[in-house]
Amino acid sequence: MILCDVNILIYAFRSDAEDHRRYKAWLEAVINGPAAYGVAPQVLASLVRICTHRRIFSRPSSLDNTFEFCRVILGQPNATVIVPGERHWSIFESLCQDCESAGNIVQDAWFAALAIESGCEWITTDRDYARFKGLTWRPAL
Repeated sequence: MILCDVNILIYAFRSDAEDHRRYKAWLEAVINGPAAYGVAPQVLASLVRICTHRRIFSRPSSLDNTFEFCRVILGQPNATVIVPGERHWSIFESLCQDCESAGNIVQDAWFAALAIESGCEWITTDRDYARFKGLTWRPAL
């Protein structure tokens, strides 16, 4: 099962994003396809935070449009909500220690631990994830 990073969803959602059409088509194929896919609520919360941020976008997305996009992703019959389980914290701590994570990389370690624990393949454009041992990841395109 795949689990998307926030960058993939931003590119698919924001029409002003680079390669928007390609990411939108890719995401539509995933959510309308037969295979199960994972959705992390924290990824969706990050999407809302980033897309509505006035310092990031000169024309931020509205809350209504952003939440509607999230509802579409969550509302498909093949969507599976992925949340931390019993092993998440220990995996997260181990990844942070192994990579001497600090700053923004700590959040990456949290998502990597979520994907590892759930057995999901992490889909991202962020090559920083290559540092995490045990994580299966790839770009969407």
